[in-house]
Amino acid sequence: MISLAGDRAAWSRTLDALCGWSAVGLVFAAPVSRSLFLLASLVFLLAWTAHPDWRLKWQVATDSPVAKALWLLAGMVLVWTLASPAPVDDAMNNLKVYSKLLLVLMLQLPFQQAIWQRRAFAAFTMAMALVLLSTYANTVIDLPWSHTRNQGLGRDHSVFVEYVSQSVMTAIFVAYAVHRAIGAQQRWQRVMWWLGVATALASVVFLLQGRSGLLATVVVTAVLFWHHTPRHLRWRNAALLVALGVLLVIASPLMRERLLQAYLEVIHHQPFDQTSLGARMDMWRLAWETTWAHPLLGAGSGSYPSVAEAYFGHCDMTCIHPHNQYLFFGMEFGLPVLGAYLVLLVAIGLAAYRSTDSRRVLLWAWLAVVAVDGFFNVPLWYRAQSYFFYTMLALFLACCSPESRSPQSLSRGDARPA
Repeated sequence: MISLAGDRAAWSRTLDALCGWSAVGLVFAAPVSRSLFLLASLVFLLAWTAHPDWRLKWQVATDSPVAKALWLLAGMVLVWTLASPAPVDDAMNNLKVYSKLLLVLMLQLPFQQAIWQRRAFAAFTMAMALVLLSTYANTVIDLPWSHTRNQGLGRDHSVFVEYVSQSVMTAIFVAYAVHRAIGAQQRWQRVMWWLGVATALASVVFLLQGRSGLLATVVVTAVLFWHHTPRHLRWRNAALLVALGVLLVIASPLMRERLLQAYLEVIHHQPFDQTSLGARMDMWRLAWETTWAHPLLGAGSGSYPSVAEAYFGHCDMTCIHPHNQYLFFGMEFGLPVLGAYLVLLVAIGLAAYRSTDSRRVLLWAWLAVVAVDGFFNVPLWYRAQSYFFYTMLALFLACCSPESRSPQSLSRGDARPA
């Protein structure tokens, strides 16, 4: 009996370690490698499933302040997908993507331990340092792993993923670097973290061409200013922030060109336009009209590609997704599922508001970026972004959870606060 109990405890500790290290691997892989992310996901799912303490797993998953909202949205997506008239492959692809909503809850098992939180943030820092170093190196040399190969300034230098995804990830890293800089106890640490902030900001403004990244950076900076500025100085500092943003855009030829291009695309827009914003406006119109044509059940999970192909007559750049997360939910699933998504965003905001942990600012930054980016992209559906956003949501929620646990093995049920 003693041997069996000892074997069970050893097995539980092994699975705890596998869950923890694979979760850390997910954080590292999300910005840099799809293959590594999938491998880490497989290891994590196997370890989590094999973990013998199902009572603990259920308790940790349901303790999350957004558990009900996540279960609601995931459940509705499942039901709507099973009843969808869309092609099976497209419908199942949606189910595969949105199933990561439950991964957020599963990741609470390791991330509720302080030791895995620290390791995950270290992995995030290493991954983003690799991204930033590669981005700057890409201005002078061709890197074998780089997404772009075009030296010189005034060009896009995205590396592991395309510029939109890299820039919004970098915006989240800015929030984390500022948080670490403000909380640093030693001068050299403050200097290093503020250098990281400057490096990340310059990367978005001068080395990446995405307007989404610029907007995400502005949103994150606004959250940081609002969170760390005394109430009586907020509006003054907000004005200074706007002025600084204008100066940075003026100083960046790449951003000036992209913003001027956006302005021209909007004022000269014609139906079935093939420009970036012009095509988006057509896709938004299609998604809006389809939402109100099928307000309760939507056109069907996975229906967008076939509906868009029939509407536009081609699939050059219009048949993947409508570049709007809200309209995407409304069009394919109807207003009830869109409402469930909004409930999730509100629940995340309440979790950040009620938390007393200083890292709640990271959850606020995540929420602000996803909420704003959702008007122009599909951050919870598009693979490169969804890997990152689901994983970081799990980490930030665990940090803000009042049930956050000590570095002791979860299999022993240690619930002391970190």
